Amino acid sequence: MALNHDANGSQLSYSPQPALERIAKMDLFDTNCAGHQILEHVANKWTVLIVYALTQGKKRYSELKQQIVGVSPKMLIQNLRNLERYGLIGREVYPTVPPRVEYSLTPLGTSLVEPLAILGEWAYQHISEVKTAKEDYDNNPDHKDYWEPK
Repeated sequence: MALNHDANGSQLSYSPQPALERIAKMDLFDTNCAGHQILEHVANKWTVLIVYALTQGKKRYSELKQQIVGVSPKMLIQNLRNLERYGLIGREVYPTVPPRVEYSLTPLGTSLVEPLAILGEWAYQHISEVKTAKEDYDNNPDHKDYWEPK
């Protein structure tokens, strides 16, 4: 991806083109699209949290398990394997007894940090608005049967 520059000459990692135009040029709604398939693996909460944790440096499985509250051992292992399979994290095994394994971001995984940071910042900045919207929705009786089949 070529770097773009804003009006001040600063480097931008993404084109300043409006988001809707960028999205319209992608075929992400087609399940056969390679982009759709990759998005399936990188756009889940455990992947995001694993990448966030690994931005702090190499981590062992036990450190990730402790830091990512609520992830089951099965989900953590499954996501670590997928992230390794897709080239986003590396796994280094040390020849000790028992073997010591450390996970770290690859250069490809590091390229995902900025977009995920933007998503995390958005979530953090809009906590109260989302909470209010959820409460309004939950307290509105008109929504109770809207999603129920007729």
